[in-house]
Amino acid sequence: MKTPKRPDALPVILAFEASTNQLSVAVYADGVIRAMKTAEAAFGQAASLVPLAVSALAEADVDFAMISHVAAGRGPGSFTGLRVSLAAAKGVCLAHDLPGLGISGLEALAYSCGDDDGDLPILCLADTRRGNVYAQFFAADMTPQGDIFEAKIEQLPLLVPPALGQETILLAGYGGQAVGAAFLGAGRQVRVAGGKMISADAADQGIDDISVDAGMIANLAAHHLTRGVVSPLTPLYLADPRLGPKKKASA
Repeated sequence: MKTPKRPDALPVILAFEASTNQLSVAVYADGVIRAMKTAEAAFGQAASLVPLAVSALAEADVDFAMISHVAAGRGPGSFTGLRVSLAAAKGVCLAHDLPGLGISGLEALAYSCGDDDGDLPILCLADTRRGNVYAQFFAADMTPQGDIFEAKIEQLPLLVPPALGQETILLAGYGGQAVGAAFLGAGRQVRVAGGKMISADAADQGIDDISVDAGMIANLAAHHLTRGVVSPLTPLYLADPRLGPKKKASA
């Protein structure tokens, strides 16, 4: 029998994320990430999520009866990965009569990688796997500055919302090295998540990409719950998932 939950209790969240080349499942309880398990995405990845969830719950000493919410990354990202993780989240919701929370991967990056001082606007990025990036700008207070969009890296400095002025931009996610070089070429200072300023020799700085994971999804889901923000377990598709790279028109 499911243990009744007090309305004022801290949430216990089981979170799934599979929008990149890595699967992850996290358990959020007592205000922190209690456990997270990861695996490389591969053919048959749907079968990997359940064992990951069982392992994460066991490590966190949490059983299904204790879960209050289920969260999953909505993307943008891999069509197959999003379909798998959202289906897993919906399955747990149905099996255990739990509410589901869909979480934007780029917003989760912004929430997890924002400036410690909270005074820098943020540009969050994910790989489209088509030579471009998914991108979204956020103000320093985490307010989205427009919707998610797809663009070439060299276009990004021209797409900074006017409301962000000429401030230094904090980069989080995919392609920081190339994106940083593009912004420097446009005469704009940039910093990567973690505090490092990007200089003119950005190619030699060894800037690592940051991928969204289930821990980030769970943390933002918990934050949304405190504010009464609820989004559905539906994917954020920016391209028709049935289509591959564009083909040249025949003569």
